[in-house]
Amino acid sequence: MQNCKFFMEYMRVTQGYGRYSNGSVDYTSYSHTGSYALDLGGRDTGKDWLFAPCDMVVKRVYGDYNAVWFETLTEVMCADKKARKLIIMLLHIDDADLQSLGITPGKVFRQGEKFYREGSAGAVGNHVHMEVGLAPFTGTGWQKTALKDRRGAYVWKINSQLKPEDVFIVGKDVIVMNSGGYDWYQEDGRDDEIGLLKEENKDLKATVACYKSILDGIDNLLSQV
Repeated sequence: MQNCKFFMEYMRVTQGYGRYSNGSVDYTSYSHTGSYALDLGGRDTGKDWLFAPCDMVVKRVYGDYNAVWFETLTEVMCADKKARKLIIMLLHIDDADLQSLGITPGKVFRQGEKFYREGSAGAVGNHVHMEVGLAPFTGTGWQKTALKDRRGAYVWKINSQLKPEDVFIVGKDVIVMNSGGYDWYQEDGRDDEIGLLKEENKDLKATVACYKSILDGIDNLLSQV
């Protein structure tokens, strides 16, 4: 079973959820009111590529925002250690990149392949808007809510929405510039029992690494005796 990996080389959250951790609506959010949507900016203001988090197929392409819904081919292992079949919805890829990648319904992307790119289609500034939910793909892939954002526009959100931090595993090769304050699961950066490698325990991590280095050196010396 494939792990569902975070799909960019750099993580930089530029707009977070419009819901609090207890699930209540955050009316102060800009355009994500009542949803678990994230905006991701990549390394800088340019256009970073996205790499498929697992094997997926395109289910729908829609509108001026170039919204694309991808469905995983099989169940994948998520960050919260639950196996799920997923729908991932992304917005804002530019027309030229949409065409160059051949993004049309039925197109299959394999894990690690370029499958999307930051853009500004229907938006201001290059970024990607991301939402994730449970498969299967149904209806139009999203629903209009009764909530309005700060601009007064009704909020749309993906069906059967999940928190991205519960889904995507952050690989050791991902450079985290801004986590958005969410508790992402990192392949080489988290111990669920004691939290040794969490961000707030950097000093403890360094101490453990130092002692390990000393012990390795002693083992080396003893092997030469």
